Amino acid sequence: MSADNSGPHKGSFLTAPLMLFTRLALRYPVATIALSIGLALVCTVYSGTRLGYRTSRIDLMNPNSDYNRLWNEYINEFGDEDDAVIVVEGKNRDAVVPVLQEVSQRLSREQRLFHAVLHGVDLEKIRSKGLHYLSAEDLAGIERFLDQSGPIIDGNWAQLNLGNLAQGLAMKLNMLSAKPDSPELAATQEEVSRLVDSLQTMLAQRKNYISPWPGMPSSFATLSELSAEYLLTNEGKLGFVLLRLARNEDGFARNDEAIDELRRLITQIEAHHPGTRLGLTGLPVMENDEMRSSQSSMMWASLVSLAGVAILFIAGFGGIRHALLANLILLIGMAWTFGYVTLFVGHLNILSVSFTSTLIGIGIDYGVHYVARYLQLAGRLRDPKSTLLETSHGVGPAILTGALTTAVSFFAAGFTSFTGVAELGIIAGGGVLICCVAELLILPAAISLVDRSGIGRKMPEPLEVHRWIEPVVRNPRFVLVATVAFTGLLACGITRLWYDHNLLNMQAEGLESVELERRLLEECNQSVWFAVSIADSREELLARKEQLLKLPSVERTEEIVSLLPSDRDVKRPLIAGIQKRLASLPERPPLIPVDHPEELGRGLARLQQWFADHREPRAARQLEQVRDSLRKLPLNDCYNVLSQFQQHMAGDLLSRLYVLRSMSNPEPPQLSDLPQSLVHRFVGQHDRYLLKIFGRGNIWDFEALQRFVQDVRSVDPRVTGNPLQAYEGTLEMKGSYERAAMFALVIILIVLWIDFRNVGYTLLAALPLTIGVLQMFGIMGLLNVPLNPANTIALPLILGIGVDYGVHLIHDYREQTGRFRMSPSTAVAVLVDSLTTIVGFGAMMIATHRGLQSLGRVLTIGVTCCLFTSLVMLPALLSWMSWKRGGEDEAQPTPEPKRLRHGYATGDQHPGEHADEHGHPIVADGRVVGREISFPERESKV
Repeated sequence: MSADNSGPHKGSFLTAPLMLFTRLALRYPVATIALSIGLALVCTVYSGTRLGYRTSRIDLMNPNSDYNRLWNEYINEFGDEDDAVIVVEGKNRDAVVPVLQEVSQRLSREQRLFHAVLHGVDLEKIRSKGLHYLSAEDLAGIERFLDQSGPIIDGNWAQLNLGNLAQGLAMKLNMLSAKPDSPELAATQEEVSRLVDSLQTMLAQRKNYISPWPGMPSSFATLSELSAEYLLTNEGKLGFVLLRLARNEDGFARNDEAIDELRRLITQIEAHHPGTRLGLTGLPVMENDEMRSSQSSMMWASLVSLAGVAILFIAGFGGIRHALLANLILLIGMAWTFGYVTLFVGHLNILSVSFTSTLIGIGIDYGVHYVARYLQLAGRLRDPKSTLLETSHGVGPAILTGALTTAVSFFAAGFTSFTGVAELGIIAGGGVLICCVAELLILPAAISLVDRSGIGRKMPEPLEVHRWIEPVVRNPRFVLVATVAFTGLLACGITRLWYDHNLLNMQAEGLESVELERRLLEECNQSVWFAVSIADSREELLARKEQLLKLPSVERTEEIVSLLPSDRDVKRPLIAGIQKRLASLPERPPLIPVDHPEELGRGLARLQQWFADHREPRAARQLEQVRDSLRKLPLNDCYNVLSQFQQHMAGDLLSRLYVLRSMSNPEPPQLSDLPQSLVHRFVGQHDRYLLKIFGRGNIWDFEALQRFVQDVRSVDPRVTGNPLQAYEGTLEMKGSYERAAMFALVIILIVLWIDFRNVGYTLLAALPLTIGVLQMFGIMGLLNVPLNPANTIALPLILGIGVDYGVHLIHDYREQTGRFRMSPSTAVAVLVDSLTTIVGFGAMMIATHRGLQSLGRVLTIGVTCCLFTSLVMLPALLSWMSWKRGGEDEAQPTPEPKRLRHGYATGDQHPGEHADEHGHPIVADGRVVGREISFPERESKV
């Protein structure tokens, strides 16, 4: 209360129960403190053994939402494990592949920590069944080729004699001349052309050989070269090893042991391969890095904020003991809160783990206001018990109202659909009330014990903040006009305020997993993020894949069903026939006799004449060139060249036949032919198939993510995956915070009206908050500080914090008569309260986790704005409103001293006055010397 113009107390409905419990605490202080500490120890043990941690982002989502049901369906089918990714970077494929193999071998030995290791796909079993991947038409073409080569396959390799070939082809062309449009004629012409090209090349260069045999289907050629397919990209310069990690479910950061061992192994392997670089990323690694970063950041922020709060408390009130008592009782309240969390929620999640810093920043406020009023009254009421009762009576209702409004702002989040936000609201709201109750009940008992001892002989002197503020608000109209102008200027920045949805921007700078993810996106458009689509059949999945690849936002897909070909029943007999025909191939082709060059020349001449007659001058000219080349060779050289060519041709044919035979297993490919680590990733428990869908561009960016989500849903409305979880979760979180802020505002106004029973006072108490929030958003826009999923929680938080200051000022205003002057206790309490809150939340700005940094930054800006509006703007407004209650220099009438409910005089008007049992003031040496007066009948009413 002001020392100059106090008025009668305006009673609150909270006063009676508060005074009852305060009297009990003061009557039994030792028992009160002992019971409090005992309960704190019980809560600590209980929470230490029972409190769990839920660190997955899925634990933050609304389990009843449609998108989360789809995610749970995916988890039930394929499990909730994501791949960790080791990235190997080298100069070329030859440098990368050996490192991939070594990494995979080392990881496979650590089965306790790693499983499902995959660096490539062993296709040896699939290769033996390669003909199943050809179409029925391709198989029919192979059969025709084998029919033409039948005599050779049966052992008549002399068929490859060049003279015989030339004579046979000439006869065949003459026979087919009657059917000029026959496909067989065109095929024979092509056969002649290949043979002549091959022979001409051999005669011209001697060393090079071009096969004259028809090419196999492209898919067959690809399969024939396969034995293992490695996970490579960027022209083989980047390789990947995928693996699953063992979890330590009891820790806050899951996979700790596995990731630590993984990084140790990577360091060792990298040291043995100086030309390569190894890195670690993947969603499990990124989440683990985030958890560790936030956990470490929160620990240091909590320690810094606790130390900063204590220092500010001591500096503001000029003494150590009351600051120490208030902080120790805050720790007791936090221990109770952990017990409350364990009992009613049972676990902490990624968001709710921040509640400790929240309680340090807010919970100490109640001790600040209590000590401020106690020290103001202690100079007049020398008996600690009477002073504490008067303190509880005067400031207790305001503290409780402030705590209720703050708790309401948190509890309002409990009505939102986003589980992470709702749990944080329930935890922080309950914690605020618990810390308030601890300060209001235990602090009086502790102060009573300490100040009645020899330690309490000297009272500290708080800062005279009210004297600093008084000159500022002496001209209230100027202050109000300046505030409106200043707020309007800042509000211009609101148009530049934006929302950053990118979760990568929340991570700590320099994290290897995050930086590697950015590099993969920039250099090869490769991300660890992908959407997933689930199909019941091979045909359904392949049809969906074809549609998805046409979308502009889809880069590529991955699936396993392409390795399970269709038309098994049709292809099986064809392949069995091919295998049977190739069962008896020789190890090497026999020596093929060489015709005399004259004989070969005559055969080539017949072919040349046929092409000339049928107006094919190019082929005729080419044949003439071959004949001319043979004529110019000495006879022995000509024999040698022709023999070499024939043997090359036979060896080439035999190699092709062997490749065909190696891929002619008639049994169709099965999932058992593939590595289990691959099958496990793409085939579910109920034999449903998975399709991974990778977006084009940086889908961590919200606009690209939104396009990707909309596109893939246009093909499969039931698509899910981490990108869609993040998209929906971010939108739901943002909406939850906004709804929580709206709920909180409405409920806060209701609580304020219940306390003040006056609409005007209710709006005045909320005014500093309203102006402060407007200024906060404007400053954020001007400084380019975006809202994001981490700092949007500041919306409901700042409501509860900001309105608390207005509550105390309006209670102070109602206690006075005459022109309003902020009382010393309210002024110093609001200042210290604000500064401790700023330090409590501002300590988050030292965090390496950029999400926590942004939360600390936003709350610091918001509380600073509310501090200005509470200590400058609202006092000026109240001073101007109370002008008619008495001028600034007008002498105030001295009210008749009176007794309080608990039997002590106020002595507000004249320090040194007190009232005896008859209500008359008494003075002794300028100090209050009154004694305790008992009014049993009044006490019973209280």
